[in-house]
Amino acid sequence: MRSRNAALAAPLLAATLAAQALAAQTPATLKFTELGHGPTVVFVHGLGGARLQWMPTVRKLITDHHVVMVDLPGHGETPMPNPFSLEACAAALDQVLAMQKAESTVVVAHGLGGALALLDASAHPGRVKGLIVIDATLKPPMAVPDQQKKAFLDIMDANFSDFLKKVYTTMGRDSAEGVALHARAALVPEPQMRAYFHALFDLDASGALKNLKTPLLFVGSARTWSDTTSWAVVGKARGFDNPGSIRARRVANSGVQMYADQPDTLAAVIRQFEAAPLASN
Repeated sequence: MRSRNAALAAPLLAATLAAQALAAQTPATLKFTELGHGPTVVFVHGLGGARLQWMPTVRKLITDHHVVMVDLPGHGETPMPNPFSLEACAAALDQVLAMQKAESTVVVAHGLGGALALLDASAHPGRVKGLIVIDATLKPPMAVPDQQKKAFLDIMDANFSDFLKKVYTTMGRDSAEGVALHARAALVPEPQMRAYFHALFDLDASGALKNLKTPLLFVGSARTWSDTTSWAVVGKARGFDNPGSIRARRVANSGVQMYADQPDTLAAVIRQFEAAPLASN
């Protein structure tokens, strides 16, 4: 009787373990909002952002474009992938891009969203017509020697609320914008933000540039690209190897929220790029 019960229990146990293993590997499906008709522009926010932050710029394009605004994993209504990695986030973005018409789709991505979009464009040549990255960086936010990284991350985790507040309040053009940026970032659950910051300190997306076939434009705000600094210096500092080969444009009088404080200019940049993504500087 015992042997019969054991024989019956074995398949059930195997099925249970398989179900648990499947549940432990959960890909993220990005929540998105789409509006309008015409050529597609997919907007991807940065770390601590939200899909509807793009609305000031979207309003300038909506009359003749199909606009898609996504929530990155762990943000808004999009769950985190399990296991988490920046590559898994890029794969989640690819699910949305695969739904679009490649020949008429431009991706506009801010901050970390730019690095994720670049990883995806490199992995899937021909997925989109072109890529615009705003204030993107392809390497860790600060240099921490490998032997000190664990200690640094432990200190960061132990004081994460203060760390997050300092990071985002100093991003603003003034104290009011800094408070607003922090308030939005604080809406993302702390475990998700911790996971992203841990991954950021191992970020190296510069390799994705080497075999990139997708036309690329870097757009820099006045906050990250001063009027006295050349693109060669800015590009190198942000992990863009051989910046002279990359198209770049600086938007004057813009802060970290270029999409809100310079929507007309950003919309014009998008339209120009869309019309001639392969044009030289």
